Amino acid sequence: MDLAIISKRYAQALFNLSLEMNRLERVNDDVRLIQKVVAENPQFRRLLKSPVVPDGKKNRILKGVFGSHLDELTMRFLQLITHKEREVFLQEITDAFVTIYKKHHRILTVKLTTAMPLDENTRKNLMEVLHRDLDYTIELIELIDPDVIGGFIINLDDKKYDASIRRQLDRLSKTFGENLYVKGF
Repeated sequence: MDLAIISKRYAQALFNLSLEMNRLERVNDDVRLIQKVVAENPQFRRLLKSPVVPDGKKNRILKGVFGSHLDELTMRFLQLITHKEREVFLQEITDAFVTIYKKHHRILTVKLTTAMPLDENTRKNLMEVLHRDLDYTIELIELIDPDVIGGFIINLDDKKYDASIRRQLDRLSKTFGENLYVKGF
């Protein structure tokens, strides 16, 4: 079965159950903790993906790592995916859960790339414009890239708006590179 389908189904099931049991915020915090631990520990990821380590041992390790920090629902979910041999998809499942959570709460992650950091007033104005035009709560991720030279690049969902000086220079260079007097076939 496709990785995206598996991860989305398990994430959706956890989301629906936590919403039904009024534990959504607690489970979201748990999922973000799991996401962080899995992302930052390559040895832990290798352990989860290892076919040599039996399910019972993986469950004990998960309980030892997360036991006192997670809600009972989240811990049972980890035991379920281990029992179903889906622990190898834990990173993808947590990513899918966060995506579903953000969609439910109308949170949109926007990546803004500039040559220099924005001042507070510009950041505030940008957030107001994005919130007003998109009708979402904006989660802004600021990236600094000196190659942009000036202007900015905004990425949201699968859309990209490039108003950088670098892009304008590239477009200008391409225009001057064309010979208008030679027929192109």
